[in-house]
Amino acid sequence: MKLKTSFKCLALKRVLAKCNRLAVGHVFRYSTQVIILGCEDGVIRVYDFPTAGSRDELKLKCTLETKGGPIQSLLLHDITKFGSIDLLVGHSGGVITIFCNEQIVNRCSFSEQSVDELQVDHDATGNLSVVVGDNGGNINAFLPYQPLWRLRLSDIPLLQSVSKQPVVTCLLAANLSSSSGNVSNYVLACDDCQRLHVLQQGSVVQTLYTHTVVTAMCSGQFLPETEAETGGPINGVTSQIALAGQDGSIYIMSHFQIYSVEYGSVHLPLTQVMTLPTSDDGEMDYLLCAGHFNSVMLYHTGKLITKYTTSDWVNSMATADVDNDGEKEVIISCLDDTIHFLKVT
Repeated sequence: MKLKTSFKCLALKRVLAKCNRLAVGHVFRYSTQVIILGCEDGVIRVYDFPTAGSRDELKLKCTLETKGGPIQSLLLHDITKFGSIDLLVGHSGGVITIFCNEQIVNRCSFSEQSVDELQVDHDATGNLSVVVGDNGGNINAFLPYQPLWRLRLSDIPLLQSVSKQPVVTCLLAANLSSSSGNVSNYVLACDDCQRLHVLQQGSVVQTLYTHTVVTAMCSGQFLPETEAETGGPINGVTSQIALAGQDGSIYIMSHFQIYSVEYGSVHLPLTQVMTLPTSDDGEMDYLLCAGHFNSVMLYHTGKLITKYTTSDWVNSMATADVDNDGEKEVIISCLDDTIHFLKVT
């Protein structure tokens, strides 16, 4: 396999609003993919993909008033089962706004703390739940019109002796396999006390000590079995989780074990990591990293392959087939309100 070793900027666009979060998908009933920006003023702005020869600014498709505060998280998923992809918006004041076909169908208030994490958890029978993490240390699960369970990190026995109030630093819903081959759905919750909690249906299954405060996670196949010991897929389910830290280090978790050797380190705080699958079967995935630095970095099997210098810190990342060539490109938003469309070649 020929490694992708460089970034090519397909387009650099500016938006006329302070963007906090970015998502890409077939939301509502739009026939094509759109770019969704969650902004500081509480407004959702939906944009068309850029076309060749277009202006420096993205073309605005519509705006949605959330009637809430600054937007801290976005989630695209069909949770209402009304025939289209819904949009869930987490606000700084602990409120989640649910849009279906561009209309607000529900607003849920969970706490007075910022909703920074939204995940969808699927079980083996096809049931789903929306899992919410806030910076007050609360984790909630709900359906559009029904609360399911609630967990406070401070109630976990291992954290009761901690002098400060633990907060949720990141969440990830994933199907994981044990070393015996059993596969199940879990929610991984990391806190600022260097703990990773494995949750299922609101109960703590296991708590692991992490080498650093984990601030971002993603699932994929990042190391071959010879390097990750038992880290290969079992029954087709990927069991590796990339854990990105506040100190810039990256570790891999496989089969509920966090390996002691670093996968890599940028030596600056990381805030975003994302899996970029390879086009070749059996090859390891790429890992995209961003944080408190003006670039996005691309790793493969623990090695820094290339990086792209940005105009400011990256605050959100997504992937989509921008140029319709059958391969996914990278879309990033920066703190200076620019959107970069990148192809990895």
